[in-house]
Amino acid sequence: MDHDAEIRNRVEQACVEFERDVKAFLGGVLRDVHLVDEAFQKTVVKAIEASASVDPGKIRGWLFQIALNEARGLRRVSLRQSRLHKAVWESLPPSSSDETQDALLKLVSLEERAAVRTALSRLSEDYREVVIRRIQNGQTFAVIAEEMNKPLGTVLTWMRRALNELRESEELRQLDE
Repeated sequence: MDHDAEIRNRVEQACVEFERDVKAFLGGVLRDVHLVDEAFQKTVVKAIEASASVDPGKIRGWLFQIALNEARGLRRVSLRQSRLHKAVWESLPPSSSDETQDALLKLVSLEERAAVRTALSRLSEDYREVVIRRIQNGQTFAVIAEEMNKPLGTVLTWMRRALNELRESEELRQLDE
């Protein structure tokens, strides 16, 4: 077995050996079970990909550093997505006269609502419909798929692509700054 394969094997073993400790650490950083699993998966992949660069005597600490970096990245993405979801939801006209919706809509500036409406208008009709149904109407993806007569995977893909397009839109990038 060559040196790189041996180190890679040690890294893989460390990922298994320290899984519980790393997940507990990630739980403390992220405070979200779903994000913990995602961060751990990304940590394992990054560790295996970069295994040639690790000092064999420092694998545990190195693994925790990768986990911390992944947790920070996921936390940034999660916060950005939460702000985006909130802005999309608040920019749309309320579907009911619920007082909570009215109060939240007043918190969002006219400029923010205009930016989100513009970004939404640039989405394809299917993408926009999925975003509105999911974020404003609170429908599950299964219900959206059934009502649109589309496979669930298609609806999930449309939502992911729509959010990516919204995240990259110039109007919403300006709001983030």
